[in-house]
Amino acid sequence: MTGEDNKCGQCGRSRVFTTCLGCGTPMCEDCSRFELIGSGCGCVWPVYYCKTCVCDPSINPNALLRD
Repeated sequence: MTGEDNKCGQCGRSRVFTTCLGCGTPMCEDCSRFELIGSGCGCVWPVYYCKTCVCDPSINPNALLRD
């Protein structure tokens, strides 16, 4: 990663940990939100979302379970 790709899209820090599964924004460890997404076959996948996508039920199926 070079240039803007190595900066967090949320806070601007220069250390990127992962990208948001919903929108593809690069994020640092502090800004990423961890979720476990399950399917009907019993599989569970670890995913990371940004602060916006984690609360959007059209992107994160677990968003409806949040307060």
